[in-house]
Amino acid sequence: MANKKIMKRINKILLTAVGGIVLVLGVLVGYVYFFILEKPAEPDNWAAAERYVWNKIKLDQDAQVISSDGSEYYLLANKGAAAENKLIIYFSGGGVAWNAMTAAQPISLSNVMKNGEIKYYFPNIPFFKVSTLGGLLKNNNPDNPFKDWNIVYIPYTTGDLHIGNAYKEYTDAKGKPFTMRYNGQANTSAALEWIATHFAAPDKILIAGESAGGFGAAFWAPEIAKRYPDARIYQYSDGSYLNADRWPAIIDNEWKANVAATFGYEIHGDLISSVFAANRKLLPDNAVLLQSNTLYDELLFDFEKDLNDDVSDDGEYVHRWSARMLQSAGELTEQLPGYYYYITDYGLNEKTGRTPHTLSPVNHFYKAEQGGVKLMKWLDDAVNKDEYYSVGRNFVEKDG
Repeated sequence: MANKKIMKRINKILLTAVGGIVLVLGVLVGYVYFFILEKPAEPDNWAAAERYVWNKIKLDQDAQVISSDGSEYYLLANKGAAAENKLIIYFSGGGVAWNAMTAAQPISLSNVMKNGEIKYYFPNIPFFKVSTLGGLLKNNNPDNPFKDWNIVYIPYTTGDLHIGNAYKEYTDAKGKPFTMRYNGQANTSAALEWIATHFAAPDKILIAGESAGGFGAAFWAPEIAKRYPDARIYQYSDGSYLNADRWPAIIDNEWKANVAATFGYEIHGDLISSVFAANRKLLPDNAVLLQSNTLYDELLFDFEKDLNDDVSDDGEYVHRWSARMLQSAGELTEQLPGYYYYITDYGLNEKTGRTPHTLSPVNHFYKAEQGGVKLMKWLDDAVNKDEYYSVGRNFVEKDG
């Protein structure tokens, strides 16, 4: 009897302790969210928005803007200096989905906690998104050569490189049906409408993006240029090389993007190369095409393996990916006037043999250096000073 009482007391103590720990963790999470993580302001209108602050911009709901999981979709915008008439339109990255299996595995905290896996794409705008916007996107950083520029950040929540136009009914591995909204085309179109309304005539526009957003920036650059015929256009894709023969089928059949009708050209397996080649014809003659990649990108090779259903050893495949990426950069240099690249082995992990995925939206933007030239200087020279050159030629020419 005494033992039972002791056990009850111990259980009560344990339950109280666990409850206390859960309570403390909840308080800590709440503290982090409300006091540490940066949250966007929500001004009544753009004219009232503060400078150097990320602002949540709600879009016209008649435009059918929505994230892939059905949640709210919105823009993030940041005013620079009052006198600065220059604009960065930045397309977010965040994975890709192309069938029921990948669409059923979005990036979520539960997937990371349960399986230690990052999975395929963001299905909504993360609550911590603003806190991740660094590098090129810090327009109040005195070290940033794009300090004081206005920025509009186009979030990515649809797994379709910002160009999809389909709602797909899928079934997950457990037989549960779900809807995947490949809604990038409607979301981006609504975003560009808002931008055109609130930025009348910028002198220069840097249309940029990282990872999936680098593809999005390339796809939408001609449409943006049409809206601003007097602006100088610079299009920059960071960490956006994926080569797969199935791209045309995914993009037109699965996502219903209808590239030929929507964008005016055909695409092929080297997707970014085909878009750059088309843009050279569609953009103004003085528009500049810019691309950066790290030599052994720690993430892209893995996505490309899945796209190609390739079961090769990772170490072998990443070198094949690198060789194709270098060959692509070399061919674009020969074929396209006004195209320049920055390729680097900055941040090479000696143990894994991998390099960082993207550079522009994080602190790597200020630190990445190749052959004595920092990434931020290369981009500054091209966009602000109209001095153009490629960096990492030793990699490309060696590969050739």
